[in-house]
Amino acid sequence: MQSGDVIALRVAGWGTEYLEDTSHRRLVLEYYDREQLPLRRYLLCLGVDQENCREILQETFLRLHQHLLAGGDQTNLRAWLFRVAHNLARNSQTAFHASRTGPLADAMTAGELASGGASVEDELLAKERTVRLHRAMQELSAAQRECLVLRSQGLKYREIAGVLNLSTSTVGENIQRGLERLKDVL
Repeated sequence: MQSGDVIALRVAGWGTEYLEDTSHRRLVLEYYDREQLPLRRYLLCLGVDQENCREILQETFLRLHQHLLAGGDQTNLRAWLFRVAHNLARNSQTAFHASRTGPLADAMTAGELASGGASVEDELLAKERTVRLHRAMQELSAAQRECLVLRSQGLKYREIAGVLNLSTSTVGENIQRGLERLKDVL
């Protein structure tokens, strides 16, 4: 065989469509690079443990790829990803009766949410602020907490409403009341 020869590989069945569609794979990878960290933070705030968090993220992006292959709507994929991750997390928590407080504290002690390059004192102060915020967040209703976490990830009220299956006005109310409560507690 010479260097200019091309080897033809025969692919049968579903693999042909999957292998040939690089635009969908590229889009999934772009969204993964951009959204996996915000989704991970959101899942941790929902109380999902590290192992389930990884599984939910994998399943979320697998479903995104399937959604794109099926010709699904691409108008707001960021909110779509949060909705899928939210639903998978709720299903996981229902199935395994997950704790809502342990995983975030474990992630903080493991240093996963801390910023790199800070002094020990800065890291300790940041950790204390995070613990105070976490405790204050636990005093909010579940709806207020979820709305605030999604808003902190940059989602708009309309997108949060879609993720949580609420009206936009209810989202605004939950965010306002949650922020007022946090202000009082902190």
